Amino acid sequence: MSESKIVETRKVQKFGKSTLMISLPSEYVKMIGLKPADLVRLEVKDNGSLLIIPERILEKKYKGKEIRINISKNTSEDILMRAIYASYIACYDRIIVENIEEKNISPHHMHAVRSLIRMLIGSEIVEQTSDRVVIQIFIDTERYNIDGLIARMISAIKNMLHFLVISIKNLDYEHLKEIAELEFEMDRIHALAIRYVYALNLLGTIPFVTEYRTLIKSLEDIGDALTQASQIFTETPELMHVVRDSLGDRLDELELHIVYVMDIVLQVLSKGDLRVASRAVDLAIESTKFIHRMEMEVIPKYRSLDEYLRAKTFFERLLLICYNLQAASELAFDIAMGKHYGIVDLTIKEIVS
Repeated sequence: MSESKIVETRKVQKFGKSTLMISLPSEYVKMIGLKPADLVRLEVKDNGSLLIIPERILEKKYKGKEIRINISKNTSEDILMRAIYASYIACYDRIIVENIEEKNISPHHMHAVRSLIRMLIGSEIVEQTSDRVVIQIFIDTERYNIDGLIARMISAIKNMLHFLVISIKNLDYEHLKEIAELEFEMDRIHALAIRYVYALNLLGTIPFVTEYRTLIKSLEDIGDALTQASQIFTETPELMHVVRDSLGDRLDELELHIVYVMDIVLQVLSKGDLRVASRAVDLAIESTKFIHRMEMEVIPKYRSLDEYLRAKTFFERLLLICYNLQAASELAFDIAMGKHYGIVDLTIKEIVS
């Protein structure tokens, strides 16, 4: 049976001194089952159109979804954790893990489940028996917005970068531990951000889904590269002396450069300025050249081939940060470009002296 479509033109009526209103078609009200005092969401699209969505439709789309994951004693912990993680970002609110045949969930499976739950924001084990465990996701989508979650990821990255720089400058290995803690927080926000994008995609309320998801992944990759860079110094403490003595304040310059680009990316997402977006891309490209120059400055200071190879790995991690920063900047430009409907004005007024 084909879907019922209602197409009508209605006149906007004035109600009171300043309120404008239109009535809903009776056929639509009956079809949806709307009643007085029911809630509807109003969303203004970028092209000026207005979308009206009854809350009951939203709830059917992404609230209360349940999935069951059946395991056996030979199921690997890794695949179990991946399945739970994938269910989380796919907006399931209730994840049931059970061993139907053997009637027993092993301690190593439970340990894997508990380890993962600590990383997934809003997740709790609400029921556990010998053969099943129920995970409930308590997340109110209304509390979040995509730009806010991206801002939290960028804030974590900036802190990780700062701890890496001051660790090198002060030969302070304790600050390297903070980077690992921040990476864990980054992973939690990343999972929530992907879940949020998925939920908005289900509702059809977010454009540029692919761009946003790729942007979030690029930011996560920057966090991973910072963690890997810090681990090099944990494994080879003496290398920190070489890098500090060779680069000095150049590290501060690098930190300021990367932080500035990330701040521009946030500005682009909120304001959609194409010139600013293009500037972010140019600066991200320049950061890779900056890393290459830094690496060349350190080469004469190496005391052995092993030291050189480990330091090269460190600089490769820095380059990876810059490559992903460039990708994030380009994605921000694409999103900003997509928000300009019909006309893109790139003209620059001539300055008359």
